[in-house]
Amino acid sequence: MNKIKVLIADDIEETRNVIKKILKLDKENIEVVGEADNGEEVFKIIPKVKPDVVLMDINMPVLNGLEATEKITTEYPSVMVIIMSVQAESEYLKKAMFHGAKEYIIKPFNYNTLIETITTTYEKCRERQVKLTGSAEKVKDAKTIAFFSSKGGVGKSVLAVNTAIVLSKESDKKVLLMDMDLQFGDISMLVNKYNEKTILDAVEDGQIDSYENIKPYLYKYNNNLDIFFAPQKPEAAEYITKETIEKIMKDVRKEYDVIVVDTGINFNDSTLYILDMAQKILMVSTMEIMALKNTKLGLKVMESVGYDKDKVKLVINRFNVKYGINKKKWRRLLRMVSLHLYQMKKRLLLFQ
Repeated sequence: MNKIKVLIADDIEETRNVIKKILKLDKENIEVVGEADNGEEVFKIIPKVKPDVVLMDINMPVLNGLEATEKITTEYPSVMVIIMSVQAESEYLKKAMFHGAKEYIIKPFNYNTLIETITTTYEKCRERQVKLTGSAEKVKDAKTIAFFSSKGGVGKSVLAVNTAIVLSKESDKKVLLMDMDLQFGDISMLVNKYNEKTILDAVEDGQIDSYENIKPYLYKYNNNLDIFFAPQKPEAAEYITKETIEKIMKDVRKEYDVIVVDTGINFNDSTLYILDMAQKILMVSTMEIMALKNTKLGLKVMESVGYDKDKVKLVINRFNVKYGINKKKWRRLLRMVSLHLYQMKKRLLLFQ
């Protein structure tokens, strides 16, 4: 089980400190992510720390505990509120439940009472949410399409962007476009969004442990298309490891029908992980000699790591008919440069 993230809301600092000390005794299951001394402050903190549970004192200044609870359950329905009070009368319990609290705990409480109340309430409510979600919609398992090239300037990123847009509009698929060229990603430039949040922001903020945490770092291009931009500085790539990308992909793949990935032009660990997990790899080249040479080398690498012929598709981006090799010469060259390329001839996709 992931740690239960708890926000403590009580106007007495000493009480908050006591609660924090109690909760820290169960470090394996519970994490205190923030605290507030009035009901209004709770709403400023929730979007930042994204708690699972709010421990809410019933007598709060500015906005009392019951009013704050009602606002939380309306605006943040996934957040569970546990009311704390010195009042043991049933009328207070009824009021708390009426305003949306999931549980009611009487002060003062000991370690066992507090921990058990939090964990039991969380597990019970989370199970109910999962059942409701499951009955409403099927869990997605995204198909991943990776655009790769062993040479820059062949139009790989443009094709990735256009593919994602077409899938989101014409096929009505929920699509995530990821710029995984972590050093020199161009997608933010192609969609004219230079100052949006990037994958580096999510990593530095420690917000990659769930899709809900990652979501604020995605740019919404249209109703069906989200974009995860690459870092703006090349040196930032060293902070994003293969393990980080694995965690992100695990979080996002259940939320989309298709994930389109624009990879880097190298075979580092991160790129190989994307290529390994992709159902389709579109290897992009042009009709230039240098592009063909690098494409040949790239295909040999893919063959050596065991990618089968159905997984890799060769895409020839013929964006300039006056420059490079024409189609007739290209097909003749296919037979000359490599048996592997020749075998891929029947799977050739030609963009003109």
